[in-house]
Amino acid sequence: MRNTVFAIAILGLVGVIAMFKCGALREPPPKEAAPGREVSSERAPSPTGRTPGPRPALPTVAPASAAVAERPSASAETKVVVTQIKVQKYVDEAYPAWLRAHPGGECPHQLIELNEYMEDKDANDAWGRPMRMQCLALPTGGKGIKVVSSGRDAEFRSEDDIKFGP
Repeated sequence: MRNTVFAIAILGLVGVIAMFKCGALREPPPKEAAPGREVSSERAPSPTGRTPGPRPALPTVAPASAAVAERPSASAETKVVVTQIKVQKYVDEAYPAWLRAHPGGECPHQLIELNEYMEDKDANDAWGRPMRMQCLALPTGGKGIKVVSSGRDAEFRSEDDIKFGP
């Protein structure tokens, strides 16, 4: 239960960050001056005494698409968080539920066998690559699993791997 609440909180935080980055949570610029205040179209005198020349026009750029562009780092950070949550759900929620449904069973043959216990459709990380599962004998005499994503670089046993388990 605690892990589910944690996962929901993380997903909520990721959503808020994404909304802020795309501008949904930013305050729009004021459209008009406040009532009762006059707005002058004239420029204030320059403190150096020089009259400033006209400002150069900014280049106009046609929008590339209707979709909001994300910074690559924001997308990568989101994929890491989503994968961390999924890996942890396999170990903390789906595997114990599988054990209860398979008395006497030690380990599923494939990671995808755990998906029905976490309502997921595949055993891929957020980059769309298959994750790996390893069955372990615990020091307490029980069994456990470790789930690993190859991370952003798609190479297992590198420093950006995302792992969870005993």
